[in-house]
Amino acid sequence: MQFLQQVVNGLALGAVYALFAVGFGVVFSTMRILNLAQGVYATWGALAAYWVITEAGLPFAVAVLAGAAAGALTAVAVDQIAFQPLRERGGTQLLGTIITSVALWISLREAASLATGAAPLGFPPGTVPDGLVHIGGVRMLMTQILAIVCAVAVTAAIHLVLSRTRLGAAIRAVGHDRGAAMLGGVDPRVAILTAAALAGAATGLAGVFFAAGQTFTFSLGDGLLLHGFAAVVIGGMGDVRGAAFGGFVIGVIQVLSAQYISASFQDAITFGLLLAVLVARPRGLFRTVELGRA
Repeated sequence: MQFLQQVVNGLALGAVYALFAVGFGVVFSTMRILNLAQGVYATWGALAAYWVITEAGLPFAVAVLAGAAAGALTAVAVDQIAFQPLRERGGTQLLGTIITSVALWISLREAASLATGAAPLGFPPGTVPDGLVHIGGVRMLMTQILAIVCAVAVTAAIHLVLSRTRLGAAIRAVGHDRGAAMLGGVDPRVAILTAAALAGAATGLAGVFFAAGQTFTFSLGDGLLLHGFAAVVIGGMGDVRGAAFGGFVIGVIQVLSAQYISASFQDAITFGLLLAVLVARPRGLFRTVELGRA
């Protein structure tokens, strides 16, 4: 029974990684940008949710929506301020975008540090759902259930948007060949802004659920960035469902490693798995066609 309990705890942690990985994967697949500033979107999502609860006195459900909105707005602002000028000048090579994203990562991280006074924060008691649900002998916190349901729902929604709608087809067309997409009547700016907003919203949600029930700081997004990137690589960058699957896998492995081996080695085991996947299946466990190549 303890094993099942730890698996459930791992799935709840993996839901956070899954949300982050979905956002990371959307950006890379559609814009060909390895955006290292993505982690800060989660930080600002968590901060927005925290301020909505503590300053405005609004319920947790509204705070979750505020976190998603803050992540989306931050992502769109970063894209337009940093990446759009690069696209206009044709400077979208991987190295250039990585350097640009690092600069944004540091800037937004320091802004979050100033906004919080670099002090640890936490949602006030009673503002986050803390009820317990018993399923057999397994206990689940309401926040864990909400995180898992949200991760599954967001993954399914973004997958449907990208694969079943005209807007999703436009986003994929821009990712494949921006010039050809324009000749076909697609407005690349709309497609790119939509992709950035979707990715930012998912990442903001990851930040909110990661911060719920524990103290957090302005560096919240740093750990999510590493594990989210690992999830995308393990699951595969070509399909948001694969990225989400990778997130759940990493969450379960981390929790089981901490329980049965040592908490000191959980990251080593996680990134050891990442290395093994890169060697055995460089395109990830889900060898699907990339969104931008469909």
